[in-house]
Amino acid sequence: MENTTNTTNDKFMVTGLFKDKDSAECAYNALGERGYDKDSTDVMMSDETRDRYYSGAAADDTELGSKALEGTGAGAAIGGTLGAIIAGIAAIGTSVLLPGIGLVVAGPLAAALVGAGAGGLAGGLVGALIGAGIPEEHATEYESGIKSGGIVIRANPRTAEDAAFIESKFKSCGGEQVYSNASRQTMTSAIAATMDTTGRRDANQGEVSIPVIEEELQVGKRAVETGGLRFETSITERPVEENVTLREENVTVNRRPVDRAVTDADMSAIKEGDLTVTERAEQAVVGKEARVVEEVVIGKDISERTETISDTVRRTEVDVEELSGDKMKNRSNSAG
Repeated sequence: MENTTNTTNDKFMVTGLFKDKDSAECAYNALGERGYDKDSTDVMMSDETRDRYYSGAAADDTELGSKALEGTGAGAAIGGTLGAIIAGIAAIGTSVLLPGIGLVVAGPLAAALVGAGAGGLAGGLVGALIGAGIPEEHATEYESGIKSGGIVIRANPRTAEDAAFIESKFKSCGGEQVYSNASRQTMTSAIAATMDTTGRRDANQGEVSIPVIEEELQVGKRAVETGGLRFETSITERPVEENVTLREENVTVNRRPVDRAVTDADMSAIKEGDLTVTERAEQAVVGKEARVVEEVVIGKDISERTETISDTVRRTEVDVEELSGDKMKNRSNSAG
């Protein structure tokens, strides 16, 4: 995709895609702690994402929410044509909604992107991202992420050290497709400085060396959360029944006719008194005993897989051209 618009003149740039509000807030706050304020940070999201995360009172809860709605009249689009957008830049401050693209841009990039004219918007969302200085391969990934509800944050580090810090923070906050041009810019500057120095040397003073610089791909690993299982215990009750045999005593009284002679024992019983006979019965006594009837064993199975990382590395190539006498003569005349 051809695009000649680059709306940033800063040396270093770090960008990242954040799939949810929490990870975006984490990255934005990390920039603030490093000394980068809202005027030096760009935030890009769809208007739907802004309305979902930062509409109404929720916009005032966080710095990022305030930035997403800053100067936009709570989400009102600025006109329907490019001319209307450019005319409205002065009125809306640092945040703008680009009609037809559905892209909300907050930060210094807003005015620069729209000020680039129709060419900056001709390529749609990808064109707008490329216009922001993001390489095309990353712009395509960011376009998909923004359309899926993600948030893209772009920072312009002041130093290579800051660039490395911000890149690490973006990744630790859960950022995806984190891109930094710090190493590329550092290498380009080193080559340019070296070539400039060697170009000024007088070849008659001795050897002139041209360094051949080659990048090496360094692949590391970091642990990220990819999911998990949450375990929760609860107490349930169920009715149970048990049968038990109980004994019960009942006093019975029977009268029966008797006709016999009185004995001495009978005579001794002829006196006043009372006799008490007690009735007894068994009752069920309920007790409970807790027993372990099952164990849930939680473990982890660890597997390994090989992933191929594809990227590009650069190398200085030195082409040697032999100059004939005529070329040397013409070169001398040009120098004179």
